[in-house]
Amino acid sequence: MKKYLLCIFALLQIISFSYTQNIEKLGEIETLTSYQRMNTIIPSDTYVDEINNYLYCRSDRGESQSIYNLNKISEEPKKKNYFAKTTTETFVILNNSEIHFSEMAFEIKRENEVIVNGPLSSGISFILKKGSGFIVYYIDTNGCPGAVDTSGRIYSSEEAMAYLKEYDPEKYEQSKKTSSELELYNDFIRNRVLIWGKTHYMKHNVMVQYDLQGNYYFMQDFGSLGSDIGCYFNDKCIFYKFTEGLNPYSEIIKNCKDGYYSSSWYVGFGGNIYYYIASKEYTEVFRIRRTWGDPDFYAMAINGYTEDDYGKYVDEVLPKLSKADLRLLRNTIFALYGVHFKSADLSKYFDKQVWYTDEGKTSADVTLPEHRQKLVEMIQKLEK
Repeated sequence: MKKYLLCIFALLQIISFSYTQNIEKLGEIETLTSYQRMNTIIPSDTYVDEINNYLYCRSDRGESQSIYNLNKISEEPKKKNYFAKTTTETFVILNNSEIHFSEMAFEIKRENEVIVNGPLSSGISFILKKGSGFIVYYIDTNGCPGAVDTSGRIYSSEEAMAYLKEYDPEKYEQSKKTSSELELYNDFIRNRVLIWGKTHYMKHNVMVQYDLQGNYYFMQDFGSLGSDIGCYFNDKCIFYKFTEGLNPYSEIIKNCKDGYYSSSWYVGFGGNIYYYIASKEYTEVFRIRRTWGDPDFYAMAINGYTEDDYGKYVDEVLPKLSKADLRLLRNTIFALYGVHFKSADLSKYFDKQVWYTDEGKTSADVTLPEHRQKLVEMIQKLEK
């Protein structure tokens, strides 16, 4: 998917959100530039640590991993030696495992050891916890469910679907209902299609990433017309327009004197989108914060409260939440930092979140950054 994009633009008549989405330019990185190394375009392997606000990517001709502070993006990055057999579009760090994927390749690393790698047809579908590790679901080359866990075990379609049923029987029943509504029940019970909850995961010919609500995001290349990020939400295909929408924001796209640039993107678990535009001179980094669909508490906990348009969104959402939802949102903020929950319902809920690790902390052990502390205080006022 990572390609040079020609600087020829046209206005594309495509569906957009019914409300404004703000594209934020987080800054420019002069030390990160785009170039081709054999058949690979660097930078690559993008990941965003949303809790601590760091951007990871492969740089320096693919030989190191650069880690940039998104709050101080112009500063020199931290670097470490990079070890990977496969160059992928993006990856996820969960505990001591790295899950790398693109529309063509897949790799699991643990402490610089490659556990499994191989071809992939359309990116991963979703990740669930399994014991002390994780299990990664995807669509195989035949369009059937497939899975592999972080120990390296590869699952057949039957084994993958059996774990879904064991992991969450209630959601599995919802999956059966969804399969009937889609007239796919026979295929579902024969393990020929991957449905989880209300989402039907299908084979795609473009790179796909999913958030925790099951919405999928993809990048589509229009060749000389540029490239767009799309979101498939509530049965409607919704586009963020790179060519039309980014022109006012990206100096690289507007000027683009050398004829091409490269880009990569990452979708957080709550649906925040991060991406960069890289030229041979420097790189621009952008973000679109999640404000669509039902409120996503992980995204709200990550974003906190800021004195900008996102703050206006929070101001609209909080008064509409129930006391139970306010409690869950407030505790989600502390769950980001590994707080242990004594309440059975909170413990059960967070133990299933792939981003959560119980580190035995109390809320008193955590010092929240200002934007998250502000959100906690606003929630507490509404809970009284």
